[in-house]
Amino acid sequence: MSENRNHFSLYDQSPVLQLVITLLITVFVGGALFLVLFFAGLLISGIDTNSLSENFMTELGESNINFFRYIMIIQTISVLIIPAIMVRKLMLSHDQKSVNDFGFPNLNEIAIVVLLAFCILPINGIAGELNSGMKFPEWLAGMEDWMRLKEDEAAELTGLLIASDTAGVMLLNLFIIAVLPAIGEELFFRGVLQRIFYGFFKSPHFSIWVMAALFSAIHLQFYGFIPRFILGLSFGYLYYWGKTLWLPVIAHFVNNATAVAAEYFNVIEQNGSFPDTPIWTSFLILPIPVFISVLILLYFRNKYNHQKEMIDEIRLNSDEGNE
Repeated sequence: MSENRNHFSLYDQSPVLQLVITLLITVFVGGALFLVLFFAGLLISGIDTNSLSENFMTELGESNINFFRYIMIIQTISVLIIPAIMVRKLMLSHDQKSVNDFGFPNLNEIAIVVLLAFCILPINGIAGELNSGMKFPEWLAGMEDWMRLKEDEAAELTGLLIASDTAGVMLLNLFIIAVLPAIGEELFFRGVLQRIFYGFFKSPHFSIWVMAALFSAIHLQFYGFIPRFILGLSFGYLYYWGKTLWLPVIAHFVNNATAVAAEYFNVIEQNGSFPDTPIWTSFLILPIPVFISVLILLYFRNKYNHQKEMIDEIRLNSDEGNE
């Protein structure tokens, strides 16, 4: 019992310390594990890294797509999932055994979250069109060129990874692009950072919006910033109002899995984007998915408020009984 009490915990620590420890664990533990697994993979595969230029990842993907897939797997596990599990363990109070945010939702809620994920697709399609037309003033031309380069590199890498001509490759891509990121990113961004930011700002809404901006920016795809920001907001509110990480994990999985399935069934064109449709037709149908998305999020908000009122009433009755 005494060992338990003396065990270091982040539960009562300041959000600043919680964030610093999270970053240290991510960089040193996650980074070290990634490097060990990366170089071990290089040795086993026999890839000659000396023949690769500065555009290392793209050339590696072109020359050895399976090793590139291996990198994506170990990156998510070592840099996101393992640090998130470690930090969440440290953030428990001494009498807690686990973080109580993994209650499995009922089938009705899973169904409406899947519907929400599909409704966000056309919303993000239009947001992406508007975002891609972003222009900078002349004095920021260097930054714009760098951002375009990063966007092109990310698109090329995604194209290499997502390509699939057999059901087996498609299922592997689903695991790498949809399953692992849905679990890893939600566990890290919502299950750790959003909770820490709530301690910073004392406002759930502000913490969700800041987390959504960070979630989008960290992907380094600036011409897709707004669509990812919308996803981050949706995932953040699903987690906060739904009180379970499974809701954003499911929505995240559906969003990513749609792209993998679309590529496999040849819905996506060779350039990696959905077939062009007139922008005005997209705007005409936009109110429908927006309306449905708002209704779904309002459902979870109202459920959250109702449960909160019930808990407050029980506490009030309990206090009156103690008097």
